[in-house]
Amino acid sequence: MNDKGVTMSVYITGKRLMDMTVAQVHDLYKLRVDIFVHEQESPYQEIDDTDIHPGTQHLLAYQTDGGLRLIGTARVFGKPDEGQHIGRVCVVGDARGQGIATQLVDKALEVCTERAAGIDSNKGALIEVNAQSHLVGWYERFGFVVDGDEFEEAGRPHKHMSMRI
Repeated sequence: MNDKGVTMSVYITGKRLMDMTVAQVHDLYKLRVDIFVHEQESPYQEIDDTDIHPGTQHLLAYQTDGGLRLIGTARVFGKPDEGQHIGRVCVVGDARGQGIATQLVDKALEVCTERAAGIDSNKGALIEVNAQSHLVGWYERFGFVVDGDEFEEAGRPHKHMSMRI
């Protein structure tokens, strides 16, 4: 439910940056900059070369009641046989607490699983996240485990986490 006690209708889609409209790219970057740079006060280069890479899948969560509004995003990148990475998971403030970030990570894990289906590996495909330290417990619910010491990224403490599928 949002702050008015109403449950939002949400649709999640995935696209490569080069397949998005100009408005979608603008909304994606505005959302991420608003949350990561302004809200979290982490002045760093939010837009990077990973975004435009042809193998990067951007997940876009849209609120569908009352028109389409981008309310969350995540991205998946990396090669299934070398390790895939889920990152840039965020949801706008008035849509938090409704399971949208969970839906985004579930969808990202589906994307990773689909990509990994074609690899021949007895050890399973590696999926990684650099989780903000206060979110470690949340990522553990998906099956991720901490596999390194705490480090600073973009001015915030993080822990590297991974899982195999």
